[in-house]
Amino acid sequence: MGFFDQLRGMMGGHHGGGHGGGHGGGHHGGYGNYGGPPPGGMPPGNYGAQPAPPGAACAKCGTFVTAGTRFCPQCGVAQTATKCAACSADVPPAAKFCPGCGKPAAS
Repeated sequence: MGFFDQLRGMMGGHHGGGHGGGHGGGHHGGYGNYGGPPPGGMPPGNYGAQPAPPGAACAKCGTFVTAGTRFCPQCGVAQTATKCAACSADVPPAAKFCPGCGKPAAS
């Protein structure tokens, strides 16, 4: 008798002894007869969505732009802050006015 034959015998035959088999077989997530997850919760695994790569939405068009990208691939707006010519404050991408002094941002 081979390994798989022994394993099949322990599981109650070809299909685990009927629908579900009572030993984690069947068609219900491996939890027997509709019993739900085992005590202590679900076994370890990756059940959620993968996190998005670092980045942000373009201030002008809203397209997701990955971190390190200098220009939006959709509308072409610069994605790095510039310095205000009047007060040297950082002016965010697509800003119309300087947040430091209120002067119009260079276009």
